[in-house]
Amino acid sequence: MAGYDKFQTDMAKGRFTFPVAILICLLLRIITGNEWQDVINLLVCALTAYLLIEINTAFTLIRTRSTLHVSFYIFLSTTCLFLHSFQYAVFVPLAFLIATSQLFSSYESPYPAGSIFHAFFFIGLGSLLFPQLLYFVPLFYLGMISFRSLSLKSFFTGLTGLCMPYWLFFGYAFYYDKMNLFYHPLQELIHFQPISYGTLGMDRIISCGIITLISLVSSVHYFHVSYLDKVRTRIFLSFLITVEAWIYLLGILQPQHFDILLQMQIIVGSILTGHLFTLTHNRFTGIFFIITFVLLIVLTIYNLWMQFFNS
Repeated sequence: MAGYDKFQTDMAKGRFTFPVAILICLLLRIITGNEWQDVINLLVCALTAYLLIEINTAFTLIRTRSTLHVSFYIFLSTTCLFLHSFQYAVFVPLAFLIATSQLFSSYESPYPAGSIFHAFFFIGLGSLLFPQLLYFVPLFYLGMISFRSLSLKSFFTGLTGLCMPYWLFFGYAFYYDKMNLFYHPLQELIHFQPISYGTLGMDRIISCGIITLISLVSSVHYFHVSYLDKVRTRIFLSFLITVEAWIYLLGILQPQHFDILLQMQIIVGSILTGHLFTLTHNRFTGIFFIITFVLLIVLTIYNLWMQFFNS
């Protein structure tokens, strides 16, 4: 076995990759932490990582035991230091991941109504903090077609789940005479700002470029090896690739939401990248894994430099 191939295998299936990723995460967050609210970001990151493990276990997205996809998520979400600042929208990617998990649960289910309701409920709940999350609703309905869970009943069940958070929020706003809070998400949804990338610093652009490169190569390569997976897994991962493309499109059209969209992209990209490096072992993936490893180290050093020496 070539050296680069062995290095990839050891990292993908080794027992120390995940603990090392956690230690690096904690170290970077301690070094760069400024406010106590940063702890909330860390807890959300930990919960998201746990859900990624559970989703892989439940739906076998990677057909062998591995935590490489979770390690990628932890490392990428940590090395992008500009994502550490607390904002309420930090819960949006988590809500989106839960919604996706519930949608996967509806696959060929004889009684998909419960899963569909919860999937759209979390989309609606997340959209209260990030109204643009509603743009993913059509993708979820298209996904239901692929998952063979779309029917007249499940269609309206999804609408009911989507409206439920707004119904509850309306009751709160009406009772306390704060209807402006209720209208705000709806106004934000139809408010389109001029496309401008001037607010994006070099740290964001370079981070997004590296993450996009890794994720894009993983997605393209998956289509060459997808025949090795079961039909269910192929449908799930194809749905995630579609979501990934939609995130890119929204990022291009609405760069003011860059940070939230990048967090969602990291989740999807980590699954696809973990699938590539865990299951495919050849000359290309071995070399690309080393390139990825070096790029992530360089990205971490660059973002640390930008934070401490270019403030």
